[in-house]
Amino acid sequence: MIIHANVLITMVSYILAVMSAMIVGLILRIPILPERPIRQSWTISLIFPTSIIALGLTAIIFKLGYEGLLIAVVVGVVSAIFAKYLLERLLPKPQMEESN
Repeated sequence: MIIHANVLITMVSYILAVMSAMIVGLILRIPILPERPIRQSWTISLIFPTSIIALGLTAIIFKLGYEGLLIAVVVGVVSAIFAKYLLERLLPKPQMEESN
């Protein structure tokens, strides 16, 4: 029974990390969806990469041994701030060639 409770708490933590990243992202005015056409857009949005960064950072922190709901909220907030202010400095947009 304890194993099932740990799995449930971990799932809730992942959901909480994504939700806190989305809420902070909305406060920081990150767009919900990227520009159209979505395939060729490099715009940072809430769906991608902010929520994916929140999931990945939460998995890394949990693998290091730190678990809990507060950790998930903090990771969500940090991932939204990272996506808004630091992501394009760390990984710049690719140079697109214009076709004539």
